[in-house]
Amino acid sequence: MAKGPAKIPVACPSCGATQLESEHAKSTFCRKCGKHIELHVRPGASSAAQPEGPGIMDRLGRMFRRERVRNVNCLHCNAALKVSSLAKSGSCTQCGHYLDFRDIKVDGNFSKSIETHGTITVTKTGELASPKVACAAAVVMGKVNGNLVCSTTAHVRTKGRVLGSITARQLIIVKGANVEFVRPLHVGAAEINGKISARIFADSVVINKSGALEGAVTAKSIKIERGGIFHGDLVIGKQQKEEQQELPLSEQQARARRKRDLGGGNQMMLRPAT
Repeated sequence: MAKGPAKIPVACPSCGATQLESEHAKSTFCRKCGKHIELHVRPGASSAAQPEGPGIMDRLGRMFRRERVRNVNCLHCNAALKVSSLAKSGSCTQCGHYLDFRDIKVDGNFSKSIETHGTITVTKTGELASPKVACAAAVVMGKVNGNLVCSTTAHVRTKGRVLGSITARQLIIVKGANVEFVRPLHVGAAEINGKISARIFADSVVINKSGALEGAVTAKSIKIERGGIFHGDLVIGKQQKEEQQELPLSEQQARARRKRDLGGGNQMMLRPAT
């Protein structure tokens, strides 16, 4: 069985409590008093060396930033953790895996795997081609060609085709977005404020007055505000066959057109009553 990273003892400079942390961690929080701890080990020091105190720039930065405790879930074991808002990294108290809390900005072509409890922002000039990306939240303004998994919310405000997959607890299509998702979207809740073409598997879907959705929806509930548009297939309360879920959008639309031409299947145009 593979072992996690080695642990080193760390003493809290505020209360003196000692705890074990990953040798790769750069910062953590005290499990006794909750204070943030920077883990800077001097070159040549033993693994049991005390962490150096924060530098003058860190102390000045904290004067303008209020330290808070936020709740996160480990991406490996899903354990609920409380961490300092100032922490850059740490380790899971349950499984011991190294945890990264940094926000990441992608403004060029990036193809390495990412795992962070922070927010990933793909700028207009960014292209995320990583085979695996796990994060707490995401803001997509550029291209996503890999697999993006968000434990909370993914905001999409791009234009054009998205070749990769997006899985999130909540998906928000921002007003002004005009995007075609080639692969199916698996989300807890979807809020549509822009224009999209997609297959959505969700618990709930809301199409607001500026939103338009073309494609197929499988959900427990759907709500269309006055002015919102939905054009496509709707399934409430049950899943489609697995082989249909993974078909590219263009192929599924072609199948639907063939069925319609042969007299089978239904295409619906849903608009709220005026």
